[in-house]
Amino acid sequence: MLHIDAVATPLALARIASILAHRRFEVLTMNVAAPVDGLRRITVEVDTADEIRLGQLVQFLNRSLDVVKVVRLTDDRSHHRRGAFVAVAFP
Repeated sequence: MLHIDAVATPLALARIASILAHRRFEVLTMNVAAPVDGLRRITVEVDTADEIRLGQLVQFLNRSLDVVKVVRLTDDRSHHRRGAFVAVAFP
């Protein structure tokens, strides 16, 4: 699992997704947070057990001008979660 801090520009997410597609990574989940202070937090879970390929992906992402920081989380530091949208009405 990767936490990516990217510049909140319209094409930043598309460029990051194209890096993943070009390197033929299967994305299991991708969560994109709303921009805060000009940065957008993107959490990506990719389907690979190859540590070398994952390390290369981190290097490719770090070379992108849109990416500020990439943090690679191991299984013991990450947690799997699924989102749910709930509408609550109150007076």
